[in-house]
Amino acid sequence: MYLLRHAGLRAGISLAALALVWAQSDSLNAITFLKRECRRLCRFQGRGHGQPGAEEALRYLTRRWQKMGYSVRVDTFWIRIYRFERVRAQGDRRKWREGRDYLPAADCPTLHGEWPVDTLPAQGKAWWVPPSLPVKEAVKIAREKGVAVVLFPQRKLTASLAEAPGTLPLLYVRDTLPRPKTFRAAIRGHSRMAPAWNISAHLKGRRNDSAWVVGAHYDHLGRLGRATFWGANDNSSGIALLLLLAERLRKRSVPYDIWFVAFGAEESGLIGSQVWVAQPPYPLNRLRGMINLDLVGFGEKGVAVVGGSDQPDFWHRADRIRVQQGWDPPILVRPNAPNSDHYPFREKGVPALFFYLQGGPGFYHDIYDKPQTLTWAGTYCLLRWIEAWLSSP
Repeated sequence: MYLLRHAGLRAGISLAALALVWAQSDSLNAITFLKRECRRLCRFQGRGHGQPGAEEALRYLTRRWQKMGYSVRVDTFWIRIYRFERVRAQGDRRKWREGRDYLPAADCPTLHGEWPVDTLPAQGKAWWVPPSLPVKEAVKIAREKGVAVVLFPQRKLTASLAEAPGTLPLLYVRDTLPRPKTFRAAIRGHSRMAPAWNISAHLKGRRNDSAWVVGAHYDHLGRLGRATFWGANDNSSGIALLLLLAERLRKRSVPYDIWFVAFGAEESGLIGSQVWVAQPPYPLNRLRGMINLDLVGFGEKGVAVVGGSDQPDFWHRADRIRVQQGWDPPILVRPNAPNSDHYPFREKGVPALFFYLQGGPGFYHDIYDKPQTLTWAGTYCLLRWIEAWLSSP
């Protein structure tokens, strides 16, 4: 009996050790995959629609899914976007660097000339706005006073996109810059129609009566002059995780169909996901739900779930699977919000959750969001959670 007991104990220890070795190996392989895909996606110069990088990303993702054995569906749509063709600025005789020293507002109109800089709003001058004044109030005052250019100091320069130029020249400048006596700029933009794409790969399940949608947006801000907005966490990380899920699940027998969708034009106002739900390749009323992956390159501070608190039944079903997986991170459960591609699905009545991972240095819509800054601290656990959810009956 003693020998049998100890033989059983040794067998149990061996199985546990094998399981631990497998988990470590699987985690290492997964993180290696994620890092590689993130680096590749960031080669496409920010994947900005209306620029070559977006079309390069389209070709890459199409080939990537085809290589996995998927048939790929590409839906083309058009968006209006305002792009800067020339961006130059300087204070006194010092050239400012795009993305580091300054950013024109997304709708900054064409601007060319030189202006004296004043700390008070004055007709025909560049106004160096006091840091305590909100942007909207500064813009209102500038219009009333006939200011030529608004220079708005900020600690962090955060870029965005616009459809068309506005009427007031506004530039955000780093608050560490010395205030110049004169400001010179040559900024020219153009509003035009540009193609965008949703790229879908379809995995058939054992049953064909319902399906999941798992999505992530591949687009980002692209280039601004000499600056590139790489978009590693936002959202090469989500696309890398989407590709990894597609690679792993294709080798299994999943109970329901899965549509893996790389959405375009998220940064332009969730346009790609709106297009998808307006003309879905699968009936929306037969979708089991939508899982959206965005900003998943960190995780030191846990996971956030947008749409969980106002969909308690849907959320609790998902959360039970997390508990079964043994992952116990800090969890922030938030109500629905129009902040990523889950939202158009919710508007059509489809259960949807947006997962993102918290932590990291806070690089967002800036030139510092690069692959080497990502830690992937929680991504493997998120992968296993979603993988188990999609595999459950």
